[in-house]
Amino acid sequence: MNDGLAPMRSDDHSIPRFTWWDHKGSREWASLTFKKPQRVSSVEVYWFDDTGRGGCRVPKSWEVQWLDGETWRSVTGASRYGTERNTFNSVSFDPVSTKSIRVMVQLQEGMSGGILEWRLPK
Repeated sequence: MNDGLAPMRSDDHSIPRFTWWDHKGSREWASLTFKKPQRVSSVEVYWFDDTGRGGCRVPKSWEVQWLDGETWRSVTGASRYGTERNTFNSVSFDPVSTKSIRVMVQLQEGMSGGILEWRLPK
């Protein structure tokens, strides 16, 4: 989900993807871990949604959290958390310095979900 391969659309099955299959309607997470602390102030997520073909949809909602020592904390000052199909959903927030960042996702009722690509803009 962080391999640098940009999807053509949200139901792109031609590239690798991460999914929470077969979890449905639950609260899930995915994280990126760095070798040394990184300064992060935005992320871009391209959601996997195979409407008409399978059981994955964009999430109902999501948020970004960062690891502060041993404690996960929600980022502050976040812009809108988008759940649009066929595009990168960008969110910016107050900068954090961390060794790990994650997205906390609330899946839609009765549906699973996934990520095609997750970028950390420079």
